[in-house]
Parts: sequence; structure tokens; C-alpha cells
Amino acid sequence: MPQNSEKRRTKWYEKVLKCLTEDPTKSPHQMAKDLGTYRQLIWRMRRKLEKDKVIWGYTAVVDDGKLNHVMYVILMKLGPMTRDLAHLIIERMVTRAPKKQNVRLLNVLYVNGEFDLLVMFTAPDHASARRYFDSLRIAYKDFLVERPIIVDVNFPIIREGKVNPELKKLHDFVPM
Repeated sequence: MPQNSEKRRTKWYEKVLKCLTEDPTKSPHQMAKDLGTYRQLIWRMRRKLEKDKVIWGYTAVVDDGKLNHVMYVILMKLGPMTRDLAHLIIERMVTRAPKKQNVRLLNVLYVNGEFDLLVMFTAPDHASARRYFDSLRIAYKDFLVERPIIVDVNFPIIREGKVNPELKKLHDFVPM
């Protein structure tokens, strides 16, 4: 019997999680109505997902172009992960170094493949982006295998799992 109870709970966690990723602004009442259950169950499962850090937080997906900001991606090749490198990455996040440099971090990912660290951010201008890029090069100089690469994003197609509502503007990039 406990296994069936656990399976039911897992099924509901997945349903609640799917609902939250589709629209985190939806009320527990509306979610319960959509899922055919009661509000208290939704509330308990949501709190459990948050407590277990399955859900880290909620965010708005912002069209940075409408704020006259440009999105950038920095790709970094680093040596093997060490305590010092881990400490540096953590320290830069805790001290909010990017915010002090007038950039907004979107994603920082430790990845596997050709590159090791992927940093996505927005900046109000190229000068701010360049200062942030240079600050990363200086901060990580002892860990870099190659010079980092920075690119600016022409058009976001999907961000945070959400399809750009102005997707048809991708046609603007078709050569004449």
C-alpha cells in the first residue's frame, strides 16, 4: 500500500510542477480546478516542492530589447573544478558582483562539453557588457584554459521554457 501512495504523490507532484512551469502566477484554487483536485493538496505539494528545492523560485521572462538592453552569452573553457574555482564562482554569486556592474544575470551554468561555464546576461550597452566580460576574464584568469568568448544574442526564440510571443519577428533576420 505505501508504494501506491508514493506513486500517487509522485503523479500529483509532476502535475503540480507541470502546471507551475506553464504558469507560476496561477492561484492554487485555479490549479486545483484545472487538475480536478482540491486547493489544499496543491498548496501542500507546492510547499513540498519548494522545501525540497525542486523549485528554486519564480521569475518573469522579460523582453530585454524593449528595455533597450542587449542579451549576451559568455562561453568559458576552464581547467578542472577545484575548491578554489568553486569558491570563486560561489563568491561572485553571493556578493552580487554582476549587479554592481550594471548587468543582469539570466543564467550561469556549469556545463559539460567544449566549454565549462556558460554565462547569460543583459546589459544596457556594449560598454557595460565589455566591462563585465573583462571583469570575468580577470577574476577567472588563474582558471582559464583559453580566452573566453562573448556573443550578443540577436533574437531569443525560447527563454525560461517560454516561446517568444513575438516569434514571427524571426522573419526580420531573413536576408533580402
